[in-house]
Amino acid sequence: MKISLTNIEKKYGDTQVLWPLNLELNSKFITILGQSGCGKTTLLKMLAGLEQPTQGEIRFDDTVIYSTERKINIQPSKRNIAMVFQDFALWPHMTIFQNIAFGLKGIVSKTEIPQRVKHVMQLVSMEGFEQRKPGELSGGQQQRVALARALAINPKLILFDEPLSALDAVLREKMQYEIMNIIQSFDCQAIFVTHDQTEAMTMSDQIIVMEAGHIAQAGTPQEIYKTPATPYVADFIGKVNWLKQDTCIVRPEDVSRQQSQGTIAMQAKVMKSIFLGDRYFIQAQVGGREWGFYDTEPIALGQQLEIFIDEQQIYQLEERA
Repeated sequence: MKISLTNIEKKYGDTQVLWPLNLELNSKFITILGQSGCGKTTLLKMLAGLEQPTQGEIRFDDTVIYSTERKINIQPSKRNIAMVFQDFALWPHMTIFQNIAFGLKGIVSKTEIPQRVKHVMQLVSMEGFEQRKPGELSGGQQQRVALARALAINPKLILFDEPLSALDAVLREKMQYEIMNIIQSFDCQAIFVTHDQTEAMTMSDQIIVMEAGHIAQAGTPQEIYKTPATPYVADFIGKVNWLKQDTCIVRPEDVSRQQSQGTIAMQAKVMKSIFLGDRYFIQAQVGGREWGFYDTEPIALGQQLEIFIDEQQIYQLEERA
């Protein structure tokens, strides 16, 4: 499905939350990425029909689901969308079966509901938990139930509002892969809101980077990382070393201690060596700026050394069209 947003904006009184934006979303797994307050959740809620844009039009393929000019506003229940929230939003007094079945009322027949619930419970590896209540489950199990409930209605689109932020790091990584695998095997699209750059890079086919109500850049994870459109995007996505008055960058992995053809030598003073497990991240002063690069061994604090960067790996932001 192609999702088209045309001149979409949002104001609360005199406060501009989203500036007019135009965007097309047609990838399988899309992430809206940005810091708190940038407008990403507001954008998600407008797609769901939980917030109305101040101006603009939203289309799902050729169907207009919202238009201020044409006075169209399709109800959330008619948009064939499911939503997974940060706090899971499960009914605490209901069993897991009842939580999932609740959203199926009026969508499928009563006789079909048990089979549909069983199917989605298998998808999220939660068979046998049907008669438990949410309070009897771990955070990761509750997140799986919330996902199962969303899948049960066979939506065209699932919206995720920072669903993994309440989980610990190990479980969050596991759930990232589980969600990706389920979405890839299911006939639907996903739009995932997060402020976590690693999460976005790991999970997405397309990333929308937002900054203060604007779209800073939209592209694949590779495009966002390798060819950032603005200094904000460059700084926000991964680690970066700056050259030439904040117009050129080089990533830490493109800094070497070995000279080769086409490399430029620079002097560095080591400030700190951070152990990462398989390597060390070296923080250093280079030309009056704080830089970072990787090495297989720690380097003594205060050591002066020569580092090398490949001219081909220097990216100039001002050259981006």
